[in-house]
Amino acid sequence: LSAIWLGIGLANRLVSPIRRLIDAADEIGRGNLEVTVPFRSADGDLGALGATFNTMTAELRSQRAELMAASAQIDARRRFSEAVLAGVSAGVIGTDAQGTVTIINRGALRVLGSGDIVGRSIFEVAPELHGVMEATLGDAYRAEHRDQVTIVRDGRERIINVRVTTEAAESSQHGYVITLDDITDLVAAQRSSAWADVARRIAHEIKNPLTPIQLSAERLKRRFGKTVTEGKDVFDQCTDTIIRQVGDIGRMVDEFSSFARMPRPTVQPEDAKELCQQALFLQRNGNPTVRYISRLPEGPVPLICDRRQVAQVLTNILKNSAEAIEGREAAPGRQLPPGEISLSLKDDGATVAIVVEDNGKGLPKEGRERLTEPYMTTRSKGTGLGLAIVKKIMEDHGGSLALEDREGGGARIS
Repeated sequence: LSAIWLGIGLANRLVSPIRRLIDAADEIGRGNLEVTVPFRSADGDLGALGATFNTMTAELRSQRAELMAASAQIDARRRFSEAVLAGVSAGVIGTDAQGTVTIINRGALRVLGSGDIVGRSIFEVAPELHGVMEATLGDAYRAEHRDQVTIVRDGRERIINVRVTTEAAESSQHGYVITLDDITDLVAAQRSSAWADVARRIAHEIKNPLTPIQLSAERLKRRFGKTVTEGKDVFDQCTDTIIRQVGDIGRMVDEFSSFARMPRPTVQPEDAKELCQQALFLQRNGNPTVRYISRLPEGPVPLICDRRQVAQVLTNILKNSAEAIEGREAAPGRQLPPGEISLSLKDDGATVAIVVEDNGKGLPKEGRERLTEPYMTTRSKGTGLGLAIVKKIMEDHGGSLALEDREGGGARIS
């Protein structure tokens, strides 16, 4: 019995350090790195194993703390980078070495259109960038490539400045950063400025001789209209044509002059509802065959604006709508519906929106944004300055002009 008791005690003394190591290993497996194993130097190799185990757990705790600190730093940098990318007005796209999109910010989504873009090839989501991306992938020695492309999304044409830079990494691992700068407004402003200068020169050169020509034609008609017997019809027709054409040229020059020297708005409190009612009244009298619908609030709508310029905006838009209705063409075997123009006035307390809808021939799908540029028109007799003047007035008032499609056909101008 003494021998058995002595053997059991000796076995427990040999096994208990191993059991403590097993229990500590289980704790570490569950993620508790604070566990330690008690040991005695008298235990020999088992005591040395316990000391080594405690040293290992201390190293693991230190490495975990360093990894957590590095992870927190990386996460903070990631959040900062995402905040910077989100706040940048330009579009930023990151791709890998094969051109697969790995990151994209909101600016790029506005240019390319929303959707699931990450993980797809840049050649698929933006085929307009095919040329500059092919040049970038094919030239590993240049760190930057630039190009200017035109991107059409949702019927809107945008001019984009593209810059592709290569990441500073090994050639087998580097990716690319694509920066998209929307310069549509800048190009439009440059064109408007150039056309304003052209309009100023045209108005100066043409307007001076118009009055003498018209007065001479009118005097010829008064002086010789009754005495001419042979070819009187031809004489009257020629003088009338001169007078009429001079009048048309004079109106065109006046439009050029008003565009080139648009005065600064003199703003004061006005009633937007009254302005809309006056514009509709004038158009109803001028186009009795068109049905005009007004959706105006019951009370007045206060608006700080230049009364004359806002009235000019409404007149131009309503006039364009009436001309779009006149320019409709019926499909074979079908009859055109009656012309209809609606004007809505909305006030949410912060902004005032005036929306004009018509069932005319509508706006072109491509190049729609260029309709607001000077001398861009879809009508044979138009000068192309109406919407350019409207946009300039809206910009001077801190507003905007939107050209959209009306549901069911036609145009929606707001």
